[in-house]
Amino acid sequence: MLLLRLIRVNTDDYSNGTSQITLISYNVMFVPSIIVFDRDQITRSKLLTKTNFLHTYDILCLQEVFQKEPSRILLESLSQSYDYRTSVLGTNNEQELWNETLNSHLSSSLSKFVSGGVMILSKWPIQYKLQYFYRNACSAHTFVRTGFVYVKILYNNKYVVHVLGTHLQPTNFRGCYLYGESVIRERQLQEIRQFLNERNISKNELVFLMGDFNIDRYHIKQYRRMLEILNVIEPIYYPNSIQYSWDSAYNLMTWTPNHVNELLDYIFILKDHKSEHWLWYNLITDRLAIEQWHLLGTNSSKIYNNKNVPIMELSDHYPVVGFSNLTLLEWPQEQFGIITIIQFRTKETNESLIINEQRYLTLIRDNNNGTSFLVTNNGTPRRNRCLKSEQYVLLIDANAQNYYLSLISNGRKLKMKYGREYANRYVKIIKMDGQNTSECIESNDIIVFQIRLAIGDYYITTNHQQQLCACTRNITQAKQFILYEIERKNAIKTFLS
Repeated sequence: MLLLRLIRVNTDDYSNGTSQITLISYNVMFVPSIIVFDRDQITRSKLLTKTNFLHTYDILCLQEVFQKEPSRILLESLSQSYDYRTSVLGTNNEQELWNETLNSHLSSSLSKFVSGGVMILSKWPIQYKLQYFYRNACSAHTFVRTGFVYVKILYNNKYVVHVLGTHLQPTNFRGCYLYGESVIRERQLQEIRQFLNERNISKNELVFLMGDFNIDRYHIKQYRRMLEILNVIEPIYYPNSIQYSWDSAYNLMTWTPNHVNELLDYIFILKDHKSEHWLWYNLITDRLAIEQWHLLGTNSSKIYNNKNVPIMELSDHYPVVGFSNLTLLEWPQEQFGIITIIQFRTKETNESLIINEQRYLTLIRDNNNGTSFLVTNNGTPRRNRCLKSEQYVLLIDANAQNYYLSLISNGRKLKMKYGREYANRYVKIIKMDGQNTSECIESNDIIVFQIRLAIGDYYITTNHQQQLCACTRNITQAKQFILYEIERKNAIKTFLS
């Protein structure tokens, strides 16, 4: 099938010479602190600086660059890879840094006290910078200098490309009753289209539209209408792209109980501005932090707070990458394994850990009938990554996946409980047979568990009934288990490491 293999083509066959260009769009969710108090944005911005993927591309468009300090931390890091950048849309003290501002009277209104949060960074010279403020907005965005950023970039110091980055009207905000968010978004799309028409851009120059459009690809009517208004080519999704860029089934930062899964972020090419031989791809990747962090922070709150869960997400959105199939880069799809289902046996006596009929965890001298568990270190049972020593994990009954390991206050015993409770489900996994905490825990490793109570950290051992309990503060008295791998789930590596 065409989508399952890449065509190797000599790029010299194409006059515009831009077939290797790569772009990335990312909503980083640095929102004003008055709106959100439980995202520890400073820690998250520092974790973003430690990623490699944000530094890889020719052009980067960021959205929701609102909060000053986390934005500063990230942008200082990105300046090492991107020599050229715009200001953040609607930043009042940087108006003179734009070549042109359209609808400036809208941004100067006293009601507009929040910047537009959109900016573009480039590895290639930006020749022209323009900011545009939408005439249409509603709800909380009435107070935002919402609009788009438009730049002309000299790609490869030779070819002019045009890039427009935006963040359209969000959904599920109160205050859009008069027209509705979808009507406001359509009007904003019309403003983009009118602007591009008036630019009269040469057909020999590529035009990219990118950002958080807040229009779901799976809402067919609105999605098709967006493609029609913008006059863009529908992107092809690369074979190992995930389905959604905003996904509450996987991403705990979304905090949506109804598991709303949407694809909202895109990188488009304007029709008639690319070679007819091009295939334009979008690739959504669920990028994660290199270590766990806590939603409420570790200084002001403790793990037993029912919202202060440890996760590895970097934002509530996942980034989207755009590229054509005519690149000279290789796009590997190497398979690698992630431990998914495991069992435990005690190191000393080789007893198997099981869930008994009352759903307490206990030990038996039958190593053929141990209970199988799903394990995850990212706040959701639906995805697991490399487990490292000192991380907090969830243990889930592999045969009844609505049951989680939880602490019972009576006797500090551990029991599998139904439903999603938060903090009292998390246990720290500690590897005992090695000091390198950066390596993944593997099958046959020796581990102990620790759990945080309101009165301090306790290690998991067994009581006189052979039931697991948080009964000791001495690690030498903790029950040591050997982790046995039962099933390994395959995943796909991309070049976006």
